[in-house]
Amino acid sequence: MEKANLYEAVLLLNRGIDEAVHGLERLKRAKDPRLAPDYFDERLVMFEEQRARLNAYFCANIEPGEEIDADRFAKRYDEYRKALLDEVQVYRDVEAVEQHRRVAGKPPKVHLLTPDEQREWESQSLKAPERDGQHP
Repeated sequence: MEKANLYEAVLLLNRGIDEAVHGLERLKRAKDPRLAPDYFDERLVMFEEQRARLNAYFCANIEPGEEIDADRFAKRYDEYRKALLDEVQVYRDVEAVEQHRRVAGKPPKVHLLTPDEQREWESQSLKAPERDGQHP
């Protein structure tokens, strides 16, 4: 049975018990001397006990499968996100964050180089900074 059908069956079961409980409450309030309210109270408690046991059974037995599904889909989602988080996407994300900061009137946290700035940066030779006479 598909997951949605399982949950729907439990929903229908609970709705049915709600209907039965509602009917018992109406019979209990009936002003007919032939009907003992205590009898309906006892049956109402029995229905509620059975509902609780059925719900507990369902939850206890469905939970492990839900945990397995959650773990399986979390792994698949992580793989999906890793595939999407390439360098270009990271830069696009940073640019979007900076644009939101700009709209909010906040100063930038990151400066993205223009193509000219990038070329200039790449043309500079990388030198290790001097450390006040200390060796690396």
